[in-house]
Amino acid sequence: MTFRSPAESTHPKSPANAALIDAIQKHLLDRVAPALDRALADVDDYLFDRSQNGESKLGMMALREMRHARADVVNNYKLTITRRFRALRDQQGPLQGGEDAGLSLLSEQALEEQLAVEQLASTVLRAHASLFEVTSKRFFVVVGQGELRSRENPLDPVFLATALGNAMSQLELDDDLRIVIFKYFEREVSNVVGDLYERCNTLLLSAGILPDLRASAGAKPVHVRAPATHDEAGSYAGMPPQHAPPPQQQPAAASYLGETPSAADQAMFTSMLGQLAAWRNTAGVQPSAAQGPTLGTHDLLSILSLMQHDAAPAISPDVESAQTLAAQLRERMLQSAHKLGVPGDNLHLDGLDNDAVDLVALLFDVLLDGPQYDSQIRGMIGRMLVPYVKVAVKDRRMFMLKEHPARKLLNTVAEACEGNRGEAPQERAILTRVDHTIDRLVAEFNEDVAIFETLEQELRAFLAQQRKRFELAEKRTTEAQRGRERLDHARSAVTEDVAAHRGARELPPVLDDFISHHATHHLVQITLRDGKGSPRYNTAMQAVDDVLAAFDLASAGQLPHFATALPSAVLSDIFASAGCSGEAAIAAEDALRDALTRLANGEAAQVADVRLPAQIDVLDPELTPQEAQLEVVADNAALDFDAAMLERIRKLKIGDWLQLAGADGHFAPAKVSWISPISARLLLVNRRGIRVLVASAQELAVMAKLDRVIVREGSNAFDEAMHLMAGRLQSAAESA
Repeated sequence: MTFRSPAESTHPKSPANAALIDAIQKHLLDRVAPALDRALADVDDYLFDRSQNGESKLGMMALREMRHARADVVNNYKLTITRRFRALRDQQGPLQGGEDAGLSLLSEQALEEQLAVEQLASTVLRAHASLFEVTSKRFFVVVGQGELRSRENPLDPVFLATALGNAMSQLELDDDLRIVIFKYFEREVSNVVGDLYERCNTLLLSAGILPDLRASAGAKPVHVRAPATHDEAGSYAGMPPQHAPPPQQQPAAASYLGETPSAADQAMFTSMLGQLAAWRNTAGVQPSAAQGPTLGTHDLLSILSLMQHDAAPAISPDVESAQTLAAQLRERMLQSAHKLGVPGDNLHLDGLDNDAVDLVALLFDVLLDGPQYDSQIRGMIGRMLVPYVKVAVKDRRMFMLKEHPARKLLNTVAEACEGNRGEAPQERAILTRVDHTIDRLVAEFNEDVAIFETLEQELRAFLAQQRKRFELAEKRTTEAQRGRERLDHARSAVTEDVAAHRGARELPPVLDDFISHHATHHLVQITLRDGKGSPRYNTAMQAVDDVLAAFDLASAGQLPHFATALPSAVLSDIFASAGCSGEAAIAAEDALRDALTRLANGEAAQVADVRLPAQIDVLDPELTPQEAQLEVVADNAALDFDAAMLERIRKLKIGDWLQLAGADGHFAPAKVSWISPISARLLLVNRRGIRVLVASAQELAVMAKLDRVIVREGSNAFDEAMHLMAGRLQSAAESA
């Protein structure tokens, strides 16, 4: 269902707004009415136990009253809610008996009932204040009201409790029994309003209602007192401890509830909802049958819970059948529905539930379709599908909130599994921990998303321990690459400088070896330590010029005067860089003078002179080469690549990840560990901090065109899957 934003509608009674009000009414009745029925069933059990124990007060007579009035209470309650929504659709005022009925003295029974209403509202708002606030404000926009008072707002816990009082007002019920019903209803409604507010808020967000709204600081949930003792819990209305409702606990994973989706995420999600129908047709996923009763959310969650704990193999894309995950999921859901006694050959789901099921199936389909996971890991992650469907059915904001616990857990699991082949002991330990995490999720998830947050924190802490040693390896890799870059740059600059000083001279082998190797190496070392243009550099370059000048004079037969004038001190430093000192350095200088003497005398030049030391590279420790790694070397000017891809690669930052194909064809994640300020080349390392590639942006763009590099659309696995989902749905809509 697609709704227009009230900002786009000029009349509060537009069809879009009426449809939104109807949808919210359905959500409310689907959750609160069954909660009341369960509360009355608990009251029945409570009264029966008291009558068996011979209690006169709240005993057999109260039990009979309860059983006669039970159906009427539920029907009257539903009728009160329906009337309130009808009044809002028709732009009428508050119902009779509202807050402004006038001042009057309250009877003792009325006072007890008012206190029960206030107690229920306080209990609910302890845990759901922020979510209730933003949901109510969006609801006020839909009904065309700037604000509604508590007893006029059908989403307000005060209204929900007052409606119960109205439902019992025309029935002859004992005053104490009324209070007991209020207390049991408080427990049941507190368990469902969180889900109610989340679903209503998601619905309104999807319709574009106040997309930038955030909860005020004063509406944050407050911490509740410590759980009451059995005596305290059972003191209300004479309840025995075994029947006392448990105290309400602050949800462990409530930190994300105050987050508001960004406009971009909301727009993407709304667009995907509009394209689902076209995708179902092209993907062979048939929508639910139009005839027959709609399967309620509670029944759907029961079916999914049965699937979650079923011993059948997990739904996975690695099957011989060409079915999508969505089609497989629906088949398995139908089988589980039959086990629970649901008739028919199809499942007719509520529109929101139907969308949630298909979106999660598509999410896992695109997530596991990538080349970064092998079949074993696909099967392992596939076991998470059903729990995530349950999360989406209860809270579709998982698709829009980046801090949602379920979303964060999937990102952490994907991070641990991407490119992990279990080849090293640390990698196998990580996979074992991931498998244990998924086992716990499947076994322990009971519709409370707090388990996702707990498991994500535990898995991330484990990965952090493993990552410490990897970060040290990455630091060493980065330092080594930085040293190589500086060395290459220094060599290039010195070689160019020496060539300019040498000009077109054809030197004899001994002099050529000295200039091209020994002197050049010495100048490179000075450049790395002192920089080009430093006094030491200029002195060494002057020695090169002196040797070249001596060569010019020797070529003209004037050597005897200049051969003895070679800068002995500087030559000693040059030879010392090659590990030659003392008498060996004196002998090397003699070899240069002898070569000049032979040239001046017109004799043939020697091919080599053993007195000249062999060239030895003496580098800093961090420049010692590591194991051989893949490295791209190419002429960037002749490369063929896509210009748009080049721009995306140029925007990569240190810490960004991409997928890189290895020699075996498998893709593995590679992290941008360093970007050279000299050459602008990118150093890519694997998750263990080992260098896997050094390449320019142009070279990576070529590899992307050859399907050897995959640049992520999102910053993590969930974001990437969302972008891929949007692409598939868009393609399906265009081909429809």
